[in-house]
Amino acid sequence: MVNLLGNVAALAIVVAVACGILRWVSTGAPPRTIQPFFDRLDRLRARRRGRPEPLPPILLALEVSRLSDHVRYVEHSDLPNKAERLMAARLAYDHTLRDYCRAVDIPVPTAIRGLSTEQRFHMESALIGAGHEW
Repeated sequence: MVNLLGNVAALAIVVAVACGILRWVSTGAPPRTIQPFFDRLDRLRARRRGRPEPLPPILLALEVSRLSDHVRYVEHSDLPNKAERLMAARLAYDHTLRDYCRAVDIPVPTAIRGLSTEQRFHMESALIGAGHEW
């Protein structure tokens, strides 16, 4: 009888662990008992990784130049989904233009999406006024 209770207890533990693993695989969230371990591991990885080194302004200038050529190409092309292509090209240009301005300490407007034509003009004018070309 004691041996039977031990086997039932062992089986219950195995079933509980299997259910926890299945829940972990299906939801992506580890069980609460080991979550603190994963949190510490994530913090350790983030500390070891460090911050990425910023790109030099000359590389950003080259990228802005390449993207401005691409925007002009898309504007004058007859490719399918032209509106989506143009929007994506302008968003990439705006993002790189903001990075370039930040790299040379020019104030950058906060915009969640792309820049307006006026904001883009002011940023380009500020870069040219500071002696930067692309």
